[in-house]
Amino acid sequence: MNTSTNEPDLPGVQPEVHNPEVSYDTTDLSARGVVFFLIFLAIGGVLVTGATWGVYKYIARAVAGPNPIAGPMAASRQELRSEGVDPALRFPPPQLQADPVADFNRFHEREQEILNSYGWVDQANGKVRIPIERAIDQVAATGLPVRPNVPAVSPGAARASGTQETSRGTQ
Repeated sequence: MNTSTNEPDLPGVQPEVHNPEVSYDTTDLSARGVVFFLIFLAIGGVLVTGATWGVYKYIARAVAGPNPIAGPMAASRQELRSEGVDPALRFPPPQLQADPVADFNRFHEREQEILNSYGWVDQANGKVRIPIERAIDQVAATGLPVRPNVPAVSPGAARASGTQETSRGTQ
């Protein structure tokens, strides 16, 4: 048994070494300061929550009181109905779609008409529109335009010829 620390001697366990001249810095942070901070934080949280709840109750009482506050949309609807006018007809754009399926069908019909008919795109410049099936047949018959086959220039050959290579190409 170790007589200086009253600990039993265990094989392979080093006894704790204590240097009385070395200690930790006690001026940085105290437990008392941390506890006060946490108490003030809790009190502040309770006060803010109470104030928010009070404001909410005040607003709820004002809205649900004898003369409820109507929003601008509700007020205008009531005024229009008192005049005998449907609010949906007088409401300024953008208006909601009354029948989205019918709107889509009309849109699809217009697009199909454009795709399957002849017409002017730009009459001043002589640009016309042809039906899509006819355009596909023409492209299949003539093929798509292709760039001319230009031999590739290696970077070493470009430097030797005096051209500079940039990220956009050679100059």
